[in-house]
Amino acid sequence: MTLKQHCGDDDVLLTQVQAMLVEDRNQEESLEHDLVAFAQSFVEGERERSPFQQMEQIGPYRLVRLLGEGGMGFVYLAERVDIGGLVAIKFLRDAWVSPERRRRFAREQKTLAQLKHPAIAQIYDANALQDGTPWFVMEYVDGIPLTKYWEDRKGTVQECLELFRTVCEVVLYAHRRAIIHRDIKPSNVLVTSGGTVKLLDFGIAKQLAEDPLSAEVTLTVLHPMTPQYAAPEQQTGAEVGVFTDVYALGLLLYEMLAGELPFDKDDFARESPRRLPIEQTTKRLSGLLNRGEWADLNVLCLTAIRFEPEFRYASAEAMIRDVDAFLQKRPLAARAVNSIYRIRKFAARRRVEIVYAAIAILVFIALSSYFAIHLRQARDAAIAEAARTERIQQFTSNLFRGNESSVGPAEDLRVKPLLDRGREEASSLNSDPDMQADMKETLGEIYRKLGDQGHAEELLTASLAWRESRAKDLPRKYVQNLIELAGLRTDEAKLDDAERLARKAVDVSRSIPVRPEDKARPIAANALMVLGTVLEAKGSYPEAAKALTDALRLRQQSTAADADTALNMRELANVHFYQGHYTEADALNQQVLEMHRAFYGMKHPEVAEDLNNLGAVQLELGNLKQAEANYQQCVAIAEAWYGLENPKVAEDLTSLARVLIREKRYQDAKLPLNRALMIQERTHGHDHPAVASALNELATMELQEETYVAAERHFSEALGIWRVIYGESHQFIGVGLSNLGSVYMSEKDYPKAEAMYRQALQVFIKTVHEGHLNTGIAHLKLGRAMLRQKRYADAEAESLQGYATLNALVLPSNGFLKAAKTDLVEIYMGLNRREDANRFRSN
Repeated sequence: MTLKQHCGDDDVLLTQVQAMLVEDRNQEESLEHDLVAFAQSFVEGERERSPFQQMEQIGPYRLVRLLGEGGMGFVYLAERVDIGGLVAIKFLRDAWVSPERRRRFAREQKTLAQLKHPAIAQIYDANALQDGTPWFVMEYVDGIPLTKYWEDRKGTVQECLELFRTVCEVVLYAHRRAIIHRDIKPSNVLVTSGGTVKLLDFGIAKQLAEDPLSAEVTLTVLHPMTPQYAAPEQQTGAEVGVFTDVYALGLLLYEMLAGELPFDKDDFARESPRRLPIEQTTKRLSGLLNRGEWADLNVLCLTAIRFEPEFRYASAEAMIRDVDAFLQKRPLAARAVNSIYRIRKFAARRRVEIVYAAIAILVFIALSSYFAIHLRQARDAAIAEAARTERIQQFTSNLFRGNESSVGPAEDLRVKPLLDRGREEASSLNSDPDMQADMKETLGEIYRKLGDQGHAEELLTASLAWRESRAKDLPRKYVQNLIELAGLRTDEAKLDDAERLARKAVDVSRSIPVRPEDKARPIAANALMVLGTVLEAKGSYPEAAKALTDALRLRQQSTAADADTALNMRELANVHFYQGHYTEADALNQQVLEMHRAFYGMKHPEVAEDLNNLGAVQLELGNLKQAEANYQQCVAIAEAWYGLENPKVAEDLTSLARVLIREKRYQDAKLPLNRALMIQERTHGHDHPAVASALNELATMELQEETYVAAERHFSEALGIWRVIYGESHQFIGVGLSNLGSVYMSEKDYPKAEAMYRQALQVFIKTVHEGHLNTGIAHLKLGRAMLRQKRYADAEAESLQGYATLNALVLPSNGFLKAAKTDLVEIYMGLNRREDANRFRSN
């Protein structure tokens, strides 16, 4: 008789028995081991709490001290001896006792590897001891528990909720990747001295996609947890979900506010949590709350920690929405809303507007009768003209938003004639110069997106001339015009003029009064963003990062992220990329891609640019197949949107050719590369960064095909363009010098190659930093030039420096990293140091 037949119609019983069988199969019999050794291991475990404390070093990591321990393992502070830096190493405790413990430990590593977020401690390395005990290396976070941090700070309730919201966002990030943490508590949420939140310990995290009979969580099996912060369903062994983490978040918020949990320590039923104690909570906060705010705080906390999961917030995102509602004095979704409650919230949020509205109504009533007859005709004419203006501007502005089914992409023949007619109509509006300036500005920006820089220049310059004469009356429009012209100047590689316009936009925006509806100050944020973009193009990365971060901070005061926020995050990701911070760049670009897909769908040019940026990160890390897949997608989207001859398409073609060259598929690379070069020269002329980029890739291909004369000519041509645009203090100058050195290496002119590499190395150290990928590659190339001259001792220092830099940044499959190992083996053989040579040969 089958198990199904034994259980009959009792599905719960069937599930429980299946789970128990799976758990039994997963466990080794402890009694199969030597009983004396088994007992002795536990006795000694009590006497000597860490079995690893006698170890001094594991691989390149020197153990410093024990940070903590738990049911699953021990965590040590360690220092990486070869390249420096502190890390945390986690060892599995009693790894031989159960294969399930080892599986859970391995699952924690895989979970951390999936999560790329600045507020989640990252995993760096993993291995096992000689006895089979697994361990992994992760980011060391020097912080204190969230509740202790808040207790020491004693800020306002608004500051408390903003800090808590950051934690919710991190949890939501994990949930969107189908991962439930299941052990959220103060000691697993650390805050650094700079106020940065870090979520730790995914040791008992659960993948939502797991099979309930093969995964670690079933209806009948209990698992490690912290009882005080475990949800009721964890206590009883019931099924868990995102609502389980919501429960723990509610406890965190309650403890931050009240300094205690909402139930007694031994009360595991938890069906009736206490309301927030007003007197005790008030002592922990600065500032006063009114009666309605206290009620909302209680609803916020107690909804999250309801005993029944179905009555809690459905997700961390739902809880974030109510946190935002509280901060903005809007009604909470979790609170039963009646008319009085809604009106009171609206009045608190719009007190000033209500007073002004009341005054305006009274004035209007008093004067409307007197002026009605005299103003009716003028009013009707103004309304008709305003409606006409709005129709024209809205239609032209929406051409490239991807939201109008009636408007085709750039290659559609309807677009160009439409813009040309709009330009002619704008020129005829001399009787209304303000409206004419609006039209020219709007059309100029669209011509810029089409890559028609000539018409964009004409229209934006004419619009700005009028705006300058009205700057005091219409400062917002003046700043917006400055921003758009600065963007055009950046496209044209006229970077000094672009910076001048951007800084002027920032200065003027700071003097504009803040309107009640503009809490995020979007015009000031846009001015800072364009300044950051210009500084990024000039290679001033620290200044660019500050401007972009300041802009993003202004935007985050708004209720929700918008398209400008996504663009701001993208530019910040670009700065991280050029600084060699690939993990940060990848995380930001992934977020931007998700936002743009939500805004525009899958086939919008903004999505294409995000895919290009993600491909660039994968290319630098050596993941060529993923990079190529990204570039193929973005070329297809850009060509479908803009047509075949647009400079945006050319940028994507250059990127695609770059990865094809790295894959040694030279014939495949030639067609897109030649197309890109032709489009960019026709659009921008010769002296432009996009032209230099295409020439640089062409020369790289020629170098690989051993046509050295052509390679040297094109590398020199690209370097000359970069010098015209950037001067001598830009990392692209280092790229050009390094590439010329590679030509001389191929021609076996090693002294000349060495001189070029030394110049390139100095440029990289000056413009980026010593730990940057390009700097590491320059060290490797310089070392190889010395190696070819049999100067083994000199070559060793440079090659080791380059190897250490690349080993910390790229995948083991990276070609430069493999070449570094090969060179070091040859260097040590030349120095008769066979043991050192064998070390790199075995790696």
